[in-house]
Amino acid sequence: MVVGDSGLGKTTFINTLFNAPLNEDKSPKHLSSVKTVAITPVTYELFEENVMLHLTVIDTPGFGDGLNRESNFEPIATYIDAQYDKYLQAERSDEKRGKILDNRVHAILYFLPPNNAGGLRDIDIEFMQRFCTKANIIPVIGKSDGLMPDEASLYKKAITKDLSRYDIRIYPSHHAEDRDHVSRYEKYMPFSVIGSDDYVEKAANGVVTKVRARSYGWGSVEVENPEHCDFVYLREMLIRTNMQDLIDTTHGVHYSLYRGAMMGAPSDGRPSSMLGSDDLFDSKIHGARMALAEEMKNREEEMKQNFVARVRDKEAELRQREEALNAKRKTMMEEIESMRRQLEN
Repeated sequence: MVVGDSGLGKTTFINTLFNAPLNEDKSPKHLSSVKTVAITPVTYELFEENVMLHLTVIDTPGFGDGLNRESNFEPIATYIDAQYDKYLQAERSDEKRGKILDNRVHAILYFLPPNNAGGLRDIDIEFMQRFCTKANIIPVIGKSDGLMPDEASLYKKAITKDLSRYDIRIYPSHHAEDRDHVSRYEKYMPFSVIGSDDYVEKAANGVVTKVRARSYGWGSVEVENPEHCDFVYLREMLIRTNMQDLIDTTHGVHYSLYRGAMMGAPSDGRPSSMLGSDDLFDSKIHGARMALAEEMKNREEEMKQNFVARVRDKEAELRQREEALNAKRKTMMEEIESMRRQLEN
């Protein structure tokens, strides 16, 4: 899901991210014609090297255009909860989990305007505070070529400070299990990105190639050049390294919260005690595993101590036998010496 003000290049960025023209609707949209946020999910099948990716892109035109913030937030919350509810109903049915169609929102790319005002706006704070417990939020600075490098650096620091101040839990800092990937990407967050449907020719070592870029009178800004923006790092995180982790985090964190809330409430006249949540079962399993691991650890330690004791006893026995043999040898040598003297006499 892409969320943000109009004119931040969200659609162009998605086209650039998947290297495909995902949005074919080029008709202009007038702000006055968009009264509320419209949820427009579109599903695609992308093929690359005989691998098919089912991709659903949810655009949210009209966000930030109205004065009433509830009209901005409510359709998005309703859509996310609706996908969770569909998944929950499928889990309750006889359908196997592997065959359930998963249309849950696994990532929200929240686009921030490229300004150097110094931090997040009120609408940014309110949105991310409300939705960081519903989905994996990844803040990005759209059309970041509108900022000088120094301005972008200061803007990122101000945003990071606000995220900490208002306890906004973004992905992957607060959710990803692989801490190596977190440290790799945290230094670029929030990602400053640009998108472009145009190509320019670039010559390097006598070879001319075409690269995605935005052209200006003074030159061009390359989309996939790490010196120009953070696009390559965001793409790497979303598609190459953390795609499965995004899905796992959605299921294990955000969806679990929703499922627990739904199953913890009485429904169909049944008492809540009958609605045992999977979370309770998982916690029991986790407790049993921890107890088993502790028991195995204690048994292993006991076996080690028994083994050490047996080795120590065996060593003591061998030493006693060795001392007895030495004493016997000494006695025999003394007898031989005595006999030798007698023979000499």
